[in-house]
Amino acid sequence: MKNKSFIFFVISIGLIQCLFPCQTVLKFSGSENQALEENFKNPPHEVRPQAWWWWLQTPTNKEAITRDLEEMKAKGLSGCMVLDGGVGPFGPHKWKKKTIIDTTKIRYEVTDEYKGGSLSQPNEKLETWSKPWRDMVRFASLEAGRLGLDFGVFIGPAGCAAPWVTPNYGQQELVWSELSVEGGNRINQKFPKPKLPVQTKRQRENQTVKDAQNAFYNDIAILAFLEEKTPSINDIINITDKLDENGHLNWNAPKGNWRIIRFGYRPTGRNLGGVFYIDHLSKEAFDLHWQKTVGTLLEEMSPEERQAFKYVECDSWEAGDPNWTKHFPEEFETRRGYDIVKYMPALIGVNIESDKTTEHFLNDFRLTISDLISENHYGRQQEVAHEHKLESYAEAAGPHQYQADLKKCVSKCDVAMGEFWMPSPHREKPSGRFLVREAATAAHTYGIKKVFAESFTSVGPNWEVSPFQMKAAADQAFCDGLNWICFHTFSHRPSVTDVPGLTHSAGTHFDRTNTWWNQSRPFVDYLSRCSYMLQQGLFVADVLFYNGHGLRSGADAFEWEDGMKNPPESLGKGYDYDKCNEEVLLSRLEFKNNELVLSDGMSYKVLVIDEKTPVSLKALKKIVKLAEQGATVVGKIETSMLSNVDNVTEYQNLTKRIWGNLEKGEHKMGKGTFVWNKSIRDVLLNKNILQDFECTGLSDVGVIDYIHRKTEDADIYYVASKWQPIEKVACTFRVVNKQPELWNPVTGETRLLTNFKVENGKTIIPMEFGPCSSYFVVFKEPISIQNSVSNWPQLKTVQNIEGSWNVSFDKNWGGPESIIFPNLLDWSKHENSGVKYYSGTATYRKTFDVKILNTNQELYLDLGQIHELARVTLNGVDLGITWSKPYRVNITSHVKAKGNTLEIDVVNLWPNRLIGDAFLQEEEQFTKTNIRKFTKDTELLPSGLIGPVQILTTKTD
Repeated sequence: MKNKSFIFFVISIGLIQCLFPCQTVLKFSGSENQALEENFKNPPHEVRPQAWWWWLQTPTNKEAITRDLEEMKAKGLSGCMVLDGGVGPFGPHKWKKKTIIDTTKIRYEVTDEYKGGSLSQPNEKLETWSKPWRDMVRFASLEAGRLGLDFGVFIGPAGCAAPWVTPNYGQQELVWSELSVEGGNRINQKFPKPKLPVQTKRQRENQTVKDAQNAFYNDIAILAFLEEKTPSINDIINITDKLDENGHLNWNAPKGNWRIIRFGYRPTGRNLGGVFYIDHLSKEAFDLHWQKTVGTLLEEMSPEERQAFKYVECDSWEAGDPNWTKHFPEEFETRRGYDIVKYMPALIGVNIESDKTTEHFLNDFRLTISDLISENHYGRQQEVAHEHKLESYAEAAGPHQYQADLKKCVSKCDVAMGEFWMPSPHREKPSGRFLVREAATAAHTYGIKKVFAESFTSVGPNWEVSPFQMKAAADQAFCDGLNWICFHTFSHRPSVTDVPGLTHSAGTHFDRTNTWWNQSRPFVDYLSRCSYMLQQGLFVADVLFYNGHGLRSGADAFEWEDGMKNPPESLGKGYDYDKCNEEVLLSRLEFKNNELVLSDGMSYKVLVIDEKTPVSLKALKKIVKLAEQGATVVGKIETSMLSNVDNVTEYQNLTKRIWGNLEKGEHKMGKGTFVWNKSIRDVLLNKNILQDFECTGLSDVGVIDYIHRKTEDADIYYVASKWQPIEKVACTFRVVNKQPELWNPVTGETRLLTNFKVENGKTIIPMEFGPCSSYFVVFKEPISIQNSVSNWPQLKTVQNIEGSWNVSFDKNWGGPESIIFPNLLDWSKHENSGVKYYSGTATYRKTFDVKILNTNQELYLDLGQIHELARVTLNGVDLGITWSKPYRVNITSHVKAKGNTLEIDVVNLWPNRLIGDAFLQEEEQFTKTNIRKFTKDTELLPSGLIGPVQILTTKTD
């Protein structure tokens, strides 16, 4: 049976990509399933991508603002957030390598092609948060409301740096100076202030930083202790009151050799372009920052201007490593239960009482910094935003923050937010590009529905990326847990005529001046469909790792791999997992109905103690309680995370009781079990917990990833092929007695899969993946049809569309208005310079007959090789835009035997025109932009319709 009505639907929305005949019409049992399918085909507003609307610290105008917003709306975005950091510094020093994406690998080659390129900054500047700037933002919010877009603003780039941050509200760090004196007499001598902190070369050269650090210093305490022995707390004497206002120490020192330390704090000097980052450990500093930014804006906005204003956002942490704040001693005592002052020598390497006491104090110190960052920065942002009926977004999941419990920081946000990158020399390794997993696992364990991300970020490539290349990156991020896209970046341009125009120097250019902008809607719809499906139900995971407080010992200890779904070897492939912190373990995790469950419905089969994770007494006692109730706990404690107020003996007794006999490998406790010396995978299999997903038959280069969501009555798997070679595989899903359905996010097509088998608690389906293709496999209805008919009918070529083509270029962009191509040819190899250096859209026209027209068969027009997108019109009917390989459309309903008129609009990328302009005088150039990366020596990109163009049909043998 052929689903003609569905084919008509797909043609009408212009999204036909690699369509095959629907073998069975889908039937739905209820309104919920119908809504699921309808929202998949036509995703609702709230799941559609947003964009970072990057303003460039240059004067703008209402016409340009309106043009940007209208284009966002037309292309299916749901909203945008204004951030203003200028053009950025990512120019020629980042252009020493080129990115080459092959069919099975990504590589980076050193090149001189861009030597002589330049990045220019705007001549005029509009100060961020100034009154003229705020007036433009208010107008933008008003326009967003008119268009039905959501609107937000950044409260600060890269960790909130701003010109009004005076040294006392900037980041602080502990500093100290020392004296060694002989006691037994009165000490009366100058005690110098601590020296400036260790500075970077940039800080040493920045006079503003040096002046601020010299001008602002506060004492904390002056402590003295005898050097002859390891001091106890009672041996440390607080002599702060012995320092007079002139910095002289006046003290009757008892006999002995005394080490005297003067502790204080001053600004770290950490800044962005000469302006300081706020003190992230201080509510007072955040409140000042809010009032100077969003607070002032809100006071000026009318109700109409507030209509679209929905959220505020804070960028990823790039603000260094503060370790003190004005009220740190009070905050420490509130959280840890004792006075910090006499323990402070431990912060500079002094052992106090014992190694253990010192270690436990340092644990308390680090935890206090973590608490203050999560509560006084991210938590305070959320509190203030909610007071003004706004949502609070922040890239709280890293990657550059290692002082804080990232999951706890994420819990203070209304959406979990990470980031992922396109391939670029700036981030060569995949582990440095995909930084979503930390946000996703925090979302799962804290009950946050949306996992947002700064998406498609890059440094280096400029206008060199197509939607097909972006798809592969998005698919990986989706498998890592992403379910909502924010494009980085849509640059705002004051000009509505200059192209490519003034633009930010980082990020994938996704805006109204892109060559393929007018063809971008189907790509946006694809991202929206994926986001919608991946927001349904709950994430499915079998394993919960206990990740403690997630603190790292230093910046060098940061592991990029934390951002990716890389299962440990002990778990292996086919099972998924989450990580939880201590707060979740203590307050949200229970053991019920033979599972570990969270209050929002997430469940897991086993709890794993990550061997790298230090475990506190509170955490250990909760783990023991879960085991007594019936939980299986895998692993053993390698390191403690004890406080100076913990009962060390109790901790040691518990660990000895459980792991006292390491050779045993297992310890029963109550209804549950502690297991070690056995892989997590073996533990799961012994509990008869099968793999959730398996793929067999992959080629040597094949990589297929997955993620699984579950609603009350449906299992939703997303499966994606990483590389371009076709993969014919068998996919196994841990679902039984339900009909598998294939939902194609590129086209919106939904159809039954009839060729499958159910055995041993699994459904096994033969599947075929085209180049970087991805699908949702949905199980929601009882099995209704099962047979041996191929799920992927094979196609054969029945006709080549050969001969000459009439091709029209836009003469305003240097191309010939009409030219005959005797054969299909890469534009960059054409002898006509107007074709060779052309960028934009060209239209191919041809009339053809169909040699064999069988009305009982589906026919497809396959365009072969295209750079980069195409819109196909046949006999006056728009068959839609094809942007993803294979470039193919269904022509069954609109082709005829004689006299078919075919038009194909083909779009390439900007570089070729920019390269051509390098040979021209400035007044002759077609393009206007601040990024002149491409030079006379740059290699041209392949462009146009290269083919072969063929008619395909389904094999009948």
